Amino acid sequence: MSISDYSTKRVRDDLLDEVKLALKNIRGWGSVEIFVQNFKVTQITERNIKKTDHNID
Repeated sequence: MSISDYSTKRVRDDLLDEVKLALKNIRGWGSVEIFVQNFKVTQITERNIKKTDHNID
């Protein structure tokens, strides 16, 4: 699949599948960023956040 197929003007099922997969890859806490340039999705970034224990004994 090429970037030219990931138009924001006509969102295809395969783009939605990639977004769904990115969301499923988040492990508890995180974010999914979708970058768009000239009406085309150019990048989907997954960020997982590791929470630390703030309880100090």
